[in-house]
Amino acid sequence: MLENFIYIENVKESDLIKALQDLADLYSDTGYTDEIILYRKKDKYDSFSLTFTNLPDFDRFSYFVNYLYLPFDLDDFEPQVRGFYQVKNITENLKFKIGNWVMLFMTKDHTEADEVSVVNEKNDNYNFDFGGNAKKINEKLKEFHFENLDLTNYYSGKYINPDLKKKSLKLDVKPWWKFW
Repeated sequence: MLENFIYIENVKESDLIKALQDLADLYSDTGYTDEIILYRKKDKYDSFSLTFTNLPDFDRFSYFVNYLYLPFDLDDFEPQVRGFYQVKNITENLKFKIGNWVMLFMTKDHTEADEVSVVNEKNDNYNFDFGGNAKKINEKLKEFHFENLDLTNYYSGKYINPDLKKKSLKLDVKPWWKFW
């Protein structure tokens, strides 16, 4: 069984590849985006799963779910995103660490761009902000429903890696005041 994964639906493959490439480039310094593997579901043209060769920590995984819901420079991009993360891999002592898995998601009602929603196996819903704070919310935005990632239902993966040319260009560019 895979460690952690993200389902993303209601997207064009070309848009998703662009969003993943941007994500890989943005977070290239972490090493977590060195190899993102994208799988397309066999019976649907707009349904995908992705895994990471280098297991992201919970904070970065949360950022990735958020980013894939709200990527830069993509119009008419309205995905449904659900991330599944094993509780045993969460190193922080967070209130929602119950059971084996948590599901991360975004909703149209998100007012904060710097957060994700989390539901645990007891169906407790939380907002998790990118300062590491988890706040339990009284309404049930979603119920926990684990969906095992069975790769036999997907076409073989496409590998997304950071663009090393862009990374080296960033490193070679000197600030304007160091022109000599």
